[in-house]
Amino acid sequence: MVLLNNVKNTNKTTIILYGVSSKHQARMERLVRKGIKNGLNALETGVLPGDGLIYLLIARRVREEAISEGKKQSLAMEKTADIMESLYVTLSENAGMDPIDALTSAKKATLDKPDGLRYALPAGVFLSELRRAKETVTNILRTDEVLSAKPLFKTESFGGSSGVVIYTSEGCPWCARTKEYLRSKGISFKEINVSRNPAAIQDMVRVSGQTGTPVTVVKGQAVVGFDVERLNALL
Repeated sequence: MVLLNNVKNTNKTTIILYGVSSKHQARMERLVRKGIKNGLNALETGVLPGDGLIYLLIARRVREEAISEGKKQSLAMEKTADIMESLYVTLSENAGMDPIDALTSAKKATLDKPDGLRYALPAGVFLSELRRAKETVTNILRTDEVLSAKPLFKTESFGGSSGVVIYTSEGCPWCARTKEYLRSKGISFKEINVSRNPAAIQDMVRVSGQTGTPVTVVKGQAVVGFDVERLNALL
């Protein structure tokens, strides 16, 4: 760390880097800017143990708190602590270290000198990483819920059960004409609106080979569009 004393104008400070070739100048400037930003962040938000050790400290604290909780809560907390330790193991592996040796020595370091660790991490940076991780996990869970959710709308039917299925979509005039034609012939059908039930699109593509509507399935044969001649032949 470089401490600048007696600076007349604190808003304008020149930092001179010696021995940097033009090839690496741009990269060095980015690193210096990043270092200054992290330093200001540390002054504003405080620091946490760096080098991945913060995850081990979180794991240890969570395990300590789990002792006083109920069985279900303690199991969840223990699992959370395991995940925190796995983050440190992954970081050590990425750094080319032996994960078991690194984990063992790091745990000893956090017990012996929890306040005298070599590396520091700006608290603001760590909190920002946690927020991004939370947003990513939330988006993944929401996507998973959408993919696994059951249709919000029931399929519509006309008449009895003739085995005819028609895939439709919102605002499709040819879908309306196809349904009206089937009704005029007294043919019962089951309607699946893919706009309301996106999961059914895959089924429609499987039987017709395309994504346009309407698709009328008669006796296992797909009729794409309002094709009266083909409908009559199959019906």
